Amino acid sequence: MLNKAMVIVGSAITVLLIYLITYNPAPVITIWTDEELAILRSLRLPSKWEINDPSNNYLLNPQAALLGKLLFSDTQLSRYQQIACASCHQPEHYFTLAANSDISLDKQVPTLLGIASFNWFMLDGSADSLWAQALKPLENHIEHGGTRTQYVQYVLNRYPQLYQTVFGSLPALLMNTILPEQASPTSQYVEEQKNWQWLGIQIQTEINRVYANIGKSLAAYQATLWPRDTRFDRYIDQVTEPSRSPDIGGKPLLSENEIAGLKLFISEQGQCIRCHNGALFSNGDFHATTVPTPHLSAQKGRFTGVEHALKDPFNCLGYYSDSESAQCKELIFIKRASDELKGAIKVPSLRNIADTAPYMHAGQFSTLTEVLHYYNRAATPFGTHSDLAPLKLLPYQLNQLEVFLLTLSEENIDEPTR
Repeated sequence: MLNKAMVIVGSAITVLLIYLITYNPAPVITIWTDEELAILRSLRLPSKWEINDPSNNYLLNPQAALLGKLLFSDTQLSRYQQIACASCHQPEHYFTLAANSDISLDKQVPTLLGIASFNWFMLDGSADSLWAQALKPLENHIEHGGTRTQYVQYVLNRYPQLYQTVFGSLPALLMNTILPEQASPTSQYVEEQKNWQWLGIQIQTEINRVYANIGKSLAAYQATLWPRDTRFDRYIDQVTEPSRSPDIGGKPLLSENEIAGLKLFISEQGQCIRCHNGALFSNGDFHATTVPTPHLSAQKGRFTGVEHALKDPFNCLGYYSDSESAQCKELIFIKRASDELKGAIKVPSLRNIADTAPYMHAGQFSTLTEVLHYYNRAATPFGTHSDLAPLKLLPYQLNQLEVFLLTLSEENIDEPTR
């Protein structure tokens, strides 16, 4: 009798599990509250982006953007003339690194689409401007790997006319001085650090000024890169601006499951909107998700990124910034050492997420399904801080979230411009 009862119970549990996995509620008529409609409007791409960086007077300069575009694809801006910015930020892949690329990095390459609208840059926020960020990979030994003397000499000799058009006369001191090919205060090679010290403060300052201008040009180009409308954006028009939408009166542009996923996304149950908000689906802030990352210590993330940003000679308060000190509010009022900053990583944009795998800050997950299952259980290792709470969604709800996220991808992969 006991065995028979156990078989019956086991069968019932199996049936229940199958039901939970395959269950999908009957379709309902979608009704959006005024509060929900306001949220939807906030997620729609704007007709015009408003950007401003007081530390870069050339951010909206078309000639600076042209110089930046040329530099972005120039492999000469690397130690062995093999790597360009475009090698990892591939235009044909939404300015991220394709999953099947031969290039191997220990971190995920974020998209550049819309990047100019953020206040902090790098995964840990160690740069407070787009131009300061653009300089970091150039001297990073696992990325471009060169030095600022190499880059400054190359740019002044390869692009003299365009440089002068944007920044004025070429620096006479540098043009009349024989500089070492490789010299930098941040080089991993002692000889190149010695070369930098040998130059003296006056020449160092002139080199840094041109180097900063290289970053400002790259930032000007990146400030022309923006995501394009998706089916999701057109659906928002359909439900919030029906008089302006060409799809008025037609079939909803999102399916019932996609709409259900959107409802979950902006709900308290889904919690997604807490961090992934605004037109780029990112609040630009830093949060700890405790995703396992063996090669990064617990002290990494925003906790150390803050100190790096404050010490950066190319930050908003630095000598090479174009801003007044009072304009550097983000840096002046930066949130410093706090346990909640340990392991906190910048929230990525979810735009074009269907085509930008792998996911998370070090590419730990290869599919969206894996990401959603991780968030659903949100385990927090003992002794660590996490900003996540388990979603505890049912399988059909996870599927609805996933199909909604797929609507955030563009239908064409031509190079987007502002």
